[in-house]
Amino acid sequence: MKQATHDHALRGLLMAAVWLALTGCQPPLPVEKAPAQKAVSARKPAPLADYGGEKILMMHYMPWYRTKAVRGFWGSHWTGHNAEHNPDQIGEDGLPDIWSHYHPLIGLYDSTDPDVLECHLLQMKLAGIDGVIADWYGIAGVADFPEIHDATRALFDAARINGMTFAACYEDRTIQLQVEWGKLEPDQIPQQLAETFRWMEDNWFSHAHYQQFLDRPLVLNFGPIYVRDPAPWNAARNALSVKPVLFGLHHIWRLAGGDGGFTWVHHEPFQDVSSPETIRTRIGEVFSYFSKNPDEVIVSAYPGFNDVYTHERHQELAYRDGKTLEQTLEVGMAGPWKMIQLVTWNDYGEGTMIEPTHEFGYRFLEIVQDARRQEQGASFRYTHEDLRLPARLLDLRRTGNLDRSELDAIADHLARGQTPEARRLLDRLEAAR
Repeated sequence: MKQATHDHALRGLLMAAVWLALTGCQPPLPVEKAPAQKAVSARKPAPLADYGGEKILMMHYMPWYRTKAVRGFWGSHWTGHNAEHNPDQIGEDGLPDIWSHYHPLIGLYDSTDPDVLECHLLQMKLAGIDGVIADWYGIAGVADFPEIHDATRALFDAARINGMTFAACYEDRTIQLQVEWGKLEPDQIPQQLAETFRWMEDNWFSHAHYQQFLDRPLVLNFGPIYVRDPAPWNAARNALSVKPVLFGLHHIWRLAGGDGGFTWVHHEPFQDVSSPETIRTRIGEVFSYFSKNPDEVIVSAYPGFNDVYTHERHQELAYRDGKTLEQTLEVGMAGPWKMIQLVTWNDYGEGTMIEPTHEFGYRFLEIVQDARRQEQGASFRYTHEDLRLPARLLDLRRTGNLDRSELDAIADHLARGQTPEARRLLDRLEAAR
């Protein structure tokens, strides 16, 4: 599933290896000059979300999208790694031609755009989500990893401003690629891991908004895929002032000496069965088969799966009008596990988007909000209609001709949960356009 995403990404990157071998640098950018970057918000950070519940809801987020309008050309996660699609072309459905069956409702976006990041995070916060887990490729200066690193830092800055937590999901495939490209010798792997964890400690772990788990900074590893020896992982963590908690994939986390595992998208509970009771039982079994200790488990909730890959395509998992997300989230909320990872906000290649889309509208985000409301009762006051407010704010920001301080005031209201005030300001500004 997600592994297929990265395998295809690596294949696309390997096509650039010839250029790298000849020049020792990244391929040149297209002729188009990248437009000037938008200013980062000067808003004061909002308070962290406190829903008063026992469950921590974290959204897995892909910071790998690039647009011509923001950074000069379309990135491969919109076009396909072999440029199979052209987002500048509009299909018969009236939507851009992209490498996905689905399209974001706010339009195609760049992962460094502060206005888009603000919209995403405010939508999550009003749905009862605590924070984001970024799919992060570390600090290596090869391939498009620096771009993803920049976008991850932009995401975390936006999380801080909007009062949400953040954490990193590290991909040790980055080490594999460096070794295969001759940028890293095998005996340098422990040093590379140590530098990566030290960078996280220096820049993220001590921040008040960095997500803690069992009272320590949380790091996920989508693997270990390449470094399957606990020694370098333990050495990298033990060298820090506070040893972070490390969670890997549910079936292989012990290969990195981790503290626990996290589940991902699983088809098994839904195969050859229609009984809701049986489905819920099977979901619970998937969540607990690899450890009966809830402190060693982060469970997942997901809407479905429908990828676009032509090679190694995985089985589709039906969305069932939201039932797949409802049931996985229901079991997670009812069980003993402290954290639920929502899979994912925006993996359009695999079709696991919870972000509002043209195809599903706000259905998936409303399901998450309903689950938080059921947990909290009347104390959780946000509504389905409130989920639409951040996109309305983004539309106003995109006009480019409104007083930014007025728009910042709306964002501040939303980040602090003051939705009636935000709605009044939005109504006034929209009426005046």
